[in-house]
Amino acid sequence: MTAAPTTDAATTTMRAVTLRDGTLGLHEVPRPVPGPGQVLVRTLACAICASDHHYMDHPEVAAADRSGARVHAPEEHVVMGHEYCAELVAYGPDTQRAWPLGTRLTSPPALFSGGTIRIIGMAPDAPGGFGEYFLLSEVLARPLPDDLEPATLSLIDALAVGWYYTRLGTQEANRVPLVVGLGAIGLGVVLALKQRGSGPVVAADHNPVRRELAARLGADVVVDPATEPAFAAWRRAAWGSPAEVHDRIALSGLPTCSVYECVGRDGVLADLVDGCPNDTRILSAGGAAADTIPSAAAHLKGVNLQFGGGPAITDWYETLDLVASGTIDPSPLIGETVGIDGLAEAIDRARRADAPPRIVFTASPRGSGR
Repeated sequence: MTAAPTTDAATTTMRAVTLRDGTLGLHEVPRPVPGPGQVLVRTLACAICASDHHYMDHPEVAAADRSGARVHAPEEHVVMGHEYCAELVAYGPDTQRAWPLGTRLTSPPALFSGGTIRIIGMAPDAPGGFGEYFLLSEVLARPLPDDLEPATLSLIDALAVGWYYTRLGTQEANRVPLVVGLGAIGLGVVLALKQRGSGPVVAADHNPVRRELAARLGADVVVDPATEPAFAAWRRAAWGSPAEVHDRIALSGLPTCSVYECVGRDGVLADLVDGCPNDTRILSAGGAAADTIPSAAAHLKGVNLQFGGGPAITDWYETLDLVASGTIDPSPLIGETVGIDGLAEAIDRARRADAPPRIVFTASPRGSGR
């Protein structure tokens, strides 16, 4: 167990990269105070996710969220960051106090706050890991081992998404998977499919570095869609031929397709529906803000389309156990680590197609100065 941290009770502020009026900046903001059932934690590592970009770029989505999970607050400092490994600093009231101070913790990115549930990092009263400190709900938090790097542990949430979608996509027999988009979520899907024994796994991305990484993680076929259509590569792997004639006849005995859409850009779903074989299941993890789906083609082919909905809490904790035990190693997804001074620039840079699957903010060790 790590030594309990010493805290300065007089310290009431912290440094954080915040989103305000659509702009990122490093600011001194009030340090959060844990309420009933909450704990205060210090950030050890927090990964940059495409969901951070979606929250930044599409404020209309948060503004329309009637659940209250996401909050559109352009005039306030919102501290994003929902993929984290942290260190327990203090307990709020009405807590069980199950762990010593200094224990490494993580949690699904949900905070019970004021009678509602907030997504951590997407509301001003639920700050995330892009600051020095943030809050967790004690009931959701779980301890983490000390013998793995905090940056590696920060990828549990990203892998949990892939674990959830592959649970759904592998429930039916005789389906061959196609993973489209090889960012951290897509690569997590590849890892999860191999862990579940599904295959052959076909993976498509324009980025050669990401294709090579997918192959290292176990993808059986990797394809550049600019060179060969993804579904042609899938047909070769699943049917032994790229010919589309099978789409026009009864598919008796032939494998069907489960597509894991992990791109998140408008137009991708439409292209998948237009190009897929009959009886395809598309699991959309990408989360494009707006898209138009050719419903006539979807009806003709009997496409089953799953939007979001996860990960379920059981998937999240199963993934935590897989990573904490070393059964799944997400560290190859980490292409870069940055400190808090370079975090705002890294968040913007992470949206580029040539960015590594994950850039991770790692905090300075305690006592090293600010």
